[in-house]
This record gives sequence, structure tokens and C-alpha cells, in this order.
Amino acid sequence: MAYIKNITGIQQLDFQINRVLTYGEKAGDKKIILEKTQGIKDLSTWFEVWSSLGNQYKMASEYMRGAYAYRMAEFFLKEDHPEKNHMYEESYQCFHSAFNQMGLNYVINEIPFMGLKMHSLYLKSENEKGILLICGGYDSFIEEFVPALIQFTNYGYTIILFEGGGQGKTLKNGLTFMADWEKPTSCVLDYYKVESCTMIGISWGGYLALRAAAFEPRIKAAAAYDVLENGFFCMTDMFPPLLKYMVRFLVLHQRKKSANTILEFLRKKSLIADWAMMQGMYITGTKTPYDFYRELLKHHLPQNVCDRLTCHVLLLAGEKDHYIPRNQFYHLSGKIKHAKSLTKRMFTEAEGGEQHCQTGNHKLAIDEILQWLKQIGT
Repeated sequence: MAYIKNITGIQQLDFQINRVLTYGEKAGDKKIILEKTQGIKDLSTWFEVWSSLGNQYKMASEYMRGAYAYRMAEFFLKEDHPEKNHMYEESYQCFHSAFNQMGLNYVINEIPFMGLKMHSLYLKSENEKGILLICGGYDSFIEEFVPALIQFTNYGYTIILFEGGGQGKTLKNGLTFMADWEKPTSCVLDYYKVESCTMIGISWGGYLALRAAAFEPRIKAAAAYDVLENGFFCMTDMFPPLLKYMVRFLVLHQRKKSANTILEFLRKKSLIADWAMMQGMYITGTKTPYDFYRELLKHHLPQNVCDRLTCHVLLLAGEKDHYIPRNQFYHLSGKIKHAKSLTKRMFTEAEGGEQHCQTGNHKLAIDEILQWLKQIGT
């Protein structure tokens, strides 16, 4: 499926619609979704449309479609919205009902970490030749990736999916987002007694997987699907140029009061900026927008961390990714000097992979990863 533009006229909303459509008819009826979402301009209407679709799909026992619809309904709700947790639970339950409909052979494990629990899924390959450790990004649910990733088991890879701090059920358990991702990663590897694996990080997971691989020797190869070199620059790139540089200056120089004044102004001007800051404070456990952005400063791959990357590395990117600035792909490529091998791929609009995580044609990325795994012999 090609990426569909201008469904609502709001780029971030259009991308989320395409996130569902990229999985095909099993995730939702394309005609109905486009008809229902056409021209949505506010987040309350967004919620009404997607929650209604979720209810319809669930009533019809179309659980995979219901799962994605409820996920979309939950996505833009703020932490204090009375339906947020309910929509998460509906999405979670529908995903697992759908997995049962598929006859999927998997195990759910809740892994002790820092006195709380990390949520994980274990999908065993019958002819195991390797293990893929996979995490999502910023505020992802691991269940939503299963339909795209399950084919790896057909090629002999056992899959371990996990949610660290700030993600899905693990966030609900009380663990907030963290930059030192090697800590939850090592805990997962210990729990499953893994001696060697390849790690794949999806979206913001492009940072998380490389960060973990830099410090965890059991990771023999790491794929950034897609790249993320600097989370702070990524999450401030949405602002108008002058305000962007003002915010960056004030946060970097610890001018908390002035930074919060400008950030509150930006929240009033943009419903997406308002949601993004509220969501960011929610997943990081911070109290003000300034504190949230200070936390994001930790999500960075400086030269001394990149110098620790001695495993095989795969960097993927889309040339028109509206979340992650394209220059981060080139900056990161230049920093990785000691990898066992470095493979890079910038997907283009001509081949249909120009969007973030190749949404619209995610099979391009999956095929690229499979080819890379074959080349490096893992």
C-alpha cells in the first residue's frame, strides 16, 4: 500500500491513519477508515471516530481491526482523560484475542525490573537459528508490531519483544522512559538466558537499540529501524524556526522559567504540540515541559557511545521522515567507526519507503532487515 497524503490535512494525524492502513485489510477496512477520518481537525473527533470503529470491530469479533482502532483512539488522549486506560485495555485485549484467532504460539512474560514489571512476548521459532530482541520506541505497544514481525519466525528467528520504561504495559506498571536502555535490555537477556542475539529497535527504538548494543556484549548485531541520533533535537524540530532555536537555547542553558513560558505559548498555539508535551511528561514522569525536554537531552548517541559499537550495525531511514530530521541519518553514519560492519539504507519516495519506519510500505524495511541478517550470517 502506498502512503496516502492529505486525508485530514494535518500531517501527524495522516501519519497515524497510515500506520493502520500499512498493515492492510487485516488491520482495518481502508474504504471505511478513509471515509470516517476524512477532514478530522480536532482530537475529540479523532477519538470519537476511532473508538466507535473499535466498538464495531469488537462486536463483530474482528479483533485485529478492533485492536488497531482502539490503539488509535488511545493515542492522542492525554494522561488524565477518563478513557485513556480503558482504550489501552481494549486495544490490549483485542490484540491478544486476534493472536488467538491466528493460532499464534507465544508466551507472555512479566519480567521483574527495578521492583516493578516489564511486559514481554516470546515467540519461538520451530527451527531456531537465532534470536531477535525487539523493542519499540517512544510510547509504543509491542503488540502492534507483531503482524509485521511474525514472519521472522518463518526464517528461523525466535522473537523476544519487550516494553521498557515509558512503553505500553510497562509504563502502566510505573516505569517511566529511560535513556540508559542497556539496563532493561540486560535484564531481559538475563531473564531469557540469552547468550547471543540481534537487537532491532523500531522508531525511537533506533536510538534505544544502538545505545543498548554499545554497552551489552551479548548483542552481536543491532538495527535502527529507523535511526535516531538525538531525541532532543528530534522533538524540538516541529517548532517554527525562531522558536525552535529559542527553546533549544533556553533548555540547553537551563533557563527553566523562560523555557516554560515559551513552551506554554506553543502549547496554546498547536493542539499537536500541546498533546506532544503532555504525552512526553506522562511517559518521562516529569512535571513541566522544560523538565521533559531536559530528560530528552539524555537520549543522544555522542561519539564516545558510538565508539563502543563494535557489533554489526544497520541504519535505516526515510528521505521524507517528518519525525526524525534526515541529517541525523548522516550524522550517525559518520560517528560509527568501529562497527564490525555498517550497512546504511535511505529509502526513497520512488520506492514507497520515504516515511517514518517506511509506513505505507513497511515490507521494504522488513525485507531489508532479512537481507542484512542473511549477509552478516546471524
